[in-house]
Amino acid sequence: MEKPTLPITLTLILLTGAGCSSDENSRVAELATRQLERQAEQNQRMTELQQEVASGSRKLVEADARSRQELVSLQREMQTERNEIGYQRDQLEAERREIADSRNRDPIIAAAITRVAMVVVSLLPLFICWLLLRQKIEPANDQQMTELLLDDLVSEEPWLMPPANTNPNNPRLTDCPQPPDPEDPTERST
Repeated sequence: MEKPTLPITLTLILLTGAGCSSDENSRVAELATRQLERQAEQNQRMTELQQEVASGSRKLVEADARSRQELVSLQREMQTERNEIGYQRDQLEAERREIADSRNRDPIIAAAITRVAMVVVSLLPLFICWLLLRQKIEPANDQQMTELLLDDLVSEEPWLMPPANTNPNNPRLTDCPQPPDPEDPTERST
């Protein structure tokens, strides 16, 4: 990039050269040369500076692109973590609801089991009575009843009557002396 000072400097050199003497011409020419050298040096510095600015801008753009990529990567990771946290929260909420349902349902089931058990226990004697009533029992004849009562009366440990000597004023048949049996062969010999 060239500034308009170069044409102005050349114009000044030509004008002074036409109107001045040779000493002055040489001096003006020397000044113009120095000015041109300075201008070239400044142009070169400006070019280097522009190259540095361009290089810095490129580095800045590259660093910005890298940081944006890192930012996008971090945002993706955060979104993945948020999704995972959301999924875990949903699982935790489902588990909490299941436990709450269980807490509400368990006492109901326990009460139902208790009531069913009470009904079964209360119906069991009725069922046993029904089974007993359903059995076909043939009535005992008079001879069997008589034998049963006599066996009980003469036994030492009766089932139907109270045990012997519970009341000494009322003796049982086994407590009374019995006359000897005339048909018993052991009694005859004595």
